[in-house]
Amino acid sequence: MTKNEHFLKLLLATFPPQAMPTQFFWREDRHDDSYEFRRDLREWLERRRWTEIKMRDWAMAGHISIHRELLEPATFLYYLPSLLLAATEDPGYLAWALEAIIPSGRDRKPKSKWWGELLETISPDQCAALQAFLAYVRSDLLRSEGGPFVITEAEALTSEAETFWDAQIFR
Repeated sequence: MTKNEHFLKLLLATFPPQAMPTQFFWREDRHDDSYEFRRDLREWLERRRWTEIKMRDWAMAGHISIHRELLEPATFLYYLPSLLLAATEDPGYLAWALEAIIPSGRDRKPKSKWWGELLETISPDQCAALQAFLAYVRSDLLRSEGGPFVITEAEALTSEAETFWDAQIFR
């Protein structure tokens, strides 16, 4: 079994594709259905199992930083494995997956109500799956092309994500 197949098996066990969330958009979202990014999310993600979603679907819906908090936190968690898996298959999108799992902002602190809900919703097994993803990224996907003193965006985001999720285990 390849590392990617092993990772898929882990995702299937911790993020069951059959349990689709009933609430798609976050109840705190103030946009109406005419908002472009809501329309895109409906078109490319809604009512599809996460196992059917590919990187193309995420890209067509817009950058993760724009639409992540439009989704109900449980809905975001439901679709997240498709983005993690897509990044392992196409490391050119690795930054998308890494940005998806850490709060925005310089200090990467979960300040918004949305992040508070996400952290209350995520299970310990799902946290462990995110840490397994980060370990996989660190061991197999990071490539430093600029020499020993150059840190790539993916390396920086990986370090920030590792720090963030390591802190969640002890909350």
